[in-house]
Amino acid sequence: MNRQLVIALVCIISMIFFTKESQAAATNELKKGMTGKAVMQLQIKLKEQRYYTGNPTEYFGSDVETALKKYQTTKKLKVTGVLNDQTSMMLFGKSVAAFIKQYPNSKTTTASYDPYSKKEQVTTIAKQYTGVPYKFGGTTTKGFDCSGYVGYVYNKVGTELPRTAASMYTASSIVKKPVPGDLVFFKNTYKKGISHVGIFMGDNNFISATSSKGVAVVSLSNSYWKGKFAGSGSVIN
Repeated sequence: MNRQLVIALVCIISMIFFTKESQAAATNELKKGMTGKAVMQLQIKLKEQRYYTGNPTEYFGSDVETALKKYQTTKKLKVTGVLNDQTSMMLFGKSVAAFIKQYPNSKTTTASYDPYSKKEQVTTIAKQYTGVPYKFGGTTTKGFDCSGYVGYVYNKVGTELPRTAASMYTASSIVKKPVPGDLVFFKNTYKKGISHVGIFMGDNNFISATSSKGVAVVSLSNSYWKGKFAGSGSVIN
């Protein structure tokens, strides 16, 4: 066997070993920005123990990080907001790698930045709260106002928004043709100026929290909303 062939074989073996080591290291923790079925199971477990209050999704957002910190504080673990082996052993009785291995079809990876993928997550999460009642000043699943609802949904994908519809409008990049997940704004509803915000869902529909229906999907062609429409904007670029 010539020297060049030996060197090539050594390089290939080293690359295989390094890849396996990297993959193993990647499963040693679950943290903010990661996605997968294991992330959803983590949320379900935290919800069972009343540390997490949202509807479980496959996205590890700021709300999951906060719930984990609460759990770690209560259990007197190192507070990181990350599911490491120490926390996983306490919560599931097994290491993170062993926990993830239970979900072979799960792609537990750090989400690469793709604005369209993130906006798709927004619409998926938004629909989960259909029927939640309206509550002026509400920011939880017990009751939402329009901006409280939009802020809650966006927080699920790691995007923090200002508190009011008007401030969200100011913070948005105006778009002429919204895509699902973008924000839609309305003016002169209960007060002058930008006073209502929703999430565009596609097919000329949007979802928002209203005093008459709670969280519901409505057409932009609706006689009331059509006359109040003020434009659309994106906060995920």
